[in-house]
Amino acid sequence: MARGLGYAWKRGRRSLKSKRDGTAFEAMQKQLKQWHLAESRGEVAVVYVAECRFARLAPVPYAWQRRGAPAGALPAEREAGGYSVLGFWQPGRAGQPLTAYSLPGAWNAEAFVADEVRGPTKLVLDNASIHRAACVRERQAEWAAKGLTFCFLPPYSPGLNKIEVLGQRCKHYWLTPADYVCDRTLKERLDQVLQNVGSQYTVTFG
Repeated sequence: MARGLGYAWKRGRRSLKSKRDGTAFEAMQKQLKQWHLAESRGEVAVVYVAECRFARLAPVPYAWQRRGAPAGALPAEREAGGYSVLGFWQPGRAGQPLTAYSLPGAWNAEAFVADEVRGPTKLVLDNASIHRAACVRERQAEWAAKGLTFCFLPPYSPGLNKIEVLGQRCKHYWLTPADYVCDRTLKERLDQVLQNVGSQYTVTFG
């Protein structure tokens, strides 16, 4: 009945659009586009930052199941195990290089600056409290001298942070329910995916 009326069964989508400042959102959207044009000319690196939690509760609310077969069982743990990943991703560069740290609770910008910053770099990140922490603010001038500039996105604008798309692809497409069976399989598979972003695993933006 519903299909005949043009409906399709699919996951709903939460949106923060009603909460964000539309003017600030559009201004940042234009700014990012300008930076990416400069990046294509080799003038600057545009790096997106986000923290993502990969918990033992597999984020698969429904899946295709073979007719007549028992429904697939997924691990039910919500807070048992899992890993927090801090990622620095440059989707506008050839190979889409990703630098990822899986140290729970550690905001490893210092390691990223030491290992990866080789020239003018725009670090695009949200307004999470850890990004605004005193220890981060205290180092901004020092990091700026090395070419690193912090760019905080407007509140409620996850759509502007391209690494959020990478996290969703990883959770919903590149990791499978079998990868969540135990901490060991989750860690092994997660590491394999993160190490191959840009080669085996890529994201195309329109």
